[in-house]
Amino acid sequence: MLRRHNRIRIKWRNQQKRLTQRWDDWFADPIDLADARELVTDTRQFLADVPAHTSFTNAQLLEIMMAQDFQDLTGQVIKRMMDVIQEIERQLLMVLLENIPEQESRPKRENQSLLNGPQVDTSKAGVVASQDQVDDLLDSLGF
Repeated sequence: MLRRHNRIRIKWRNQQKRLTQRWDDWFADPIDLADARELVTDTRQFLADVPAHTSFTNAQLLEIMMAQDFQDLTGQVIKRMMDVIQEIERQLLMVLLENIPEQESRPKRENQSLLNGPQVDTSKAGVVASQDQVDDLLDSLGF
């Protein structure tokens, strides 16, 4: 449909250019009466076709506007649906949060054995048991 409208528009523009050129030529060098009548007849025919062309153009523009309105309405419906979906999601989350079964709180047990630090067997060779031995080891390694 758009191609058809474009072809008609180009054809109409070419007719207008030819008529304008013929009128310019006539004003520059008046022609005989028979040619002038033909020019006037062609011009009148062109002007008679104007309402049909403008009606066709108006119909095309109306169709474009209707398509845009439809697209706009579709976008509005989609936006409303997204709002509804988000509200449903929010409400479902609230229902889930309100109905979470309560878990028994376990008493916090402190493992007393962890408070003593690592167990070091000082009877083995190469085991460091005091800070002085750690310092000596680091010093021998160059730290």
